[in-house]
Amino acid sequence: MHHDHDKTAKRQKITESWDTFATSVRDLAEAEWYYSKSQLCQLLKLPYVIEDYPTKIVWLAFLPPIFYLAIFNFFAFWQWFLGASTEPWIHLPSLEIKLYGCNPHQIISRYTSPFLDTIAAIPYLVHFLLVLLYPPYCYINRKRLGSLEPALKSLWCGGIVCSLSVLTQLFFPTAPPWFNESAVYDADGKLLYMAYNEAGFQRVDAQYGYQLFHEMYSKSPITFGSFPSLHVAFPTVIFMNGSWISWKFGLFHVCLISWAALYSHHHYLIDVIGGFMLTFFTYQIYHKVWNPFRKIGGMCESRTELLSEGV
Repeated sequence: MHHDHDKTAKRQKITESWDTFATSVRDLAEAEWYYSKSQLCQLLKLPYVIEDYPTKIVWLAFLPPIFYLAIFNFFAFWQWFLGASTEPWIHLPSLEIKLYGCNPHQIISRYTSPFLDTIAAIPYLVHFLLVLLYPPYCYINRKRLGSLEPALKSLWCGGIVCSLSVLTQLFFPTAPPWFNESAVYDADGKLLYMAYNEAGFQRVDAQYGYQLFHEMYSKSPITFGSFPSLHVAFPTVIFMNGSWISWKFGLFHVCLISWAALYSHHHYLIDVIGGFMLTFFTYQIYHKVWNPFRKIGGMCESRTELLSEGV
């Protein structure tokens, strides 16, 4: 009996010794890992912490935009590689008739003029600049905005919204109004003709004698990306993130580009609503489910792992 007790005590001591050894090895490995990361940051001239955010958390914000660009810029390759359909779904007009009893874009564009064409073109031209300039604007104005989070959030949420949109357009291509209203098919259903995809903005090109919109849209890798509208989604990202001038101007911007999308026959109303809803749900998930940039007591939550390092 006493002999069994000694064996049990000896076994416990061996177990405790092994646990202590394993813990020491793990701590040593973690210390070596953190040291290697800090050395890499120094080698690359990268700060280990940026505005209370670990550098790896800052880089995390860039992943969704990088994913979006990888899909968007090589859209034809992914269509081929994944075997995705290149034939668009052309039934958005009939769906709108069932939902609204009309096609709102046709009502909005019933009256056109050179002045209205120019007004509609402005938010479309600004859109391409905003995607590039808004995150840097948030970074430059991080003190006025309260922290670096708006810049990180604009990259993270904006990238997710763009990625989900382009994935939808990859697996569920939808024809925009300009295509459905111009496409001509033969008796076998083969496409014979379709208009240029600058749609109503061809009037702007003709008015100013410069093929600006034609050049931009002829180079776009996506032809059938009506739903959801990214032209509406990204200004909504900015509005929900903290508008760059004021919330009133941000709301005006969203309304203006929504009108321009319908007026120019680039999108249906259901595309516009889809852009709103996609952005809204992305921000709900960000605030209610997982926010990798959330701060606690003025410090990034993810920085707690750095405290043990003495950073």
